[in-house]
Amino acid sequence: MKQSRYYHLVVRATEEYLGPAAERFVKRQIEFRLGKKPETIGRDDIPKLKEAIGAALSVLVKDKAIVDEAMQKFDVIVKE
Repeated sequence: MKQSRYYHLVVRATEEYLGPAAERFVKRQIEFRLGKKPETIGRDDIPKLKEAIGAALSVLVKDKAIVDEAMQKFDVIVKE
C-alpha cells in the first residue's frame, strides 16, 4: 500500500465527524504532531496520529461514544 494512501484513509475516517474541514484538520495534525508531509505518513504513524486526533475530537465532540467510534476507525487503518 502506498504511504500516501494512509493520509487519505485518515481523512476519510475523520470526514464523518468533521465534514469538509477534515482534510485541513488532518493535514495540520500531521504537520504539527508528526513533523511530516501528509503524503509521507505510514502505518507506524497512525497510533500517534490517533492519539492527537482523538484528543482534538474530544474537545470538539462532547459525546464520548462518537469519539470512541472514530478512534476505532484508526485501529482498522493500522490493520490495512
